Amino acid sequence: MTKQALAIRDLHSASRDMTVAEREALAFIAPLSADYPGIEDWFLGKVAPGLRAGTRRMVRIDRHGQIAALGIAKAELGEAKICTVRVAPEFIGRGIGIRIFEDLMSWLGTDRPLATVSETKLNDFRRIFEHYGYRLTSVRTGLYVPSRAEYLFNEPLSPWGQTIPSN
Repeated sequence: MTKQALAIRDLHSASRDMTVAEREALAFIAPLSADYPGIEDWFLGKVAPGLRAGTRRMVRIDRHGQIAALGIAKAELGEAKICTVRVAPEFIGRGIGIRIFEDLMSWLGTDRPLATVSETKLNDFRRIFEHYGYRLTSVRTGLYVPSRAEYLFNEPLSPWGQTIPSN
């Protein structure tokens, strides 16, 4: 069996093993796929196993029986990163995003975790990044989507003050 076929088989197996909460979370973040292609594979291959291993945290806020906001962070291999935050459009501007960030930063043990945001979403996150003093450290085109800029915040600096490339 080829490496790709094995990976597909593993993802199908992972999707069968998902909890109801994981299925709902994946459905909620699926609209982000325009900025992050392969978000389903990422969730199945990285997030769900990380939740079970304790290297990922998922914070969910419900309103009226449905997900209003969701955030995912990872703490592994010396990296503390807020990976994904989405607030449903009808709940934007109500402080729910701040609650997500507070919880994830507390779990990560830092108020300056690594975070990236697509150029298409930068204005949506500007106030929260300014509120917490996030530092723009680099801009990379094509990181997730060809020809689209991704803004990176709080990347670690070398002793000489230069950004250390992350994986």
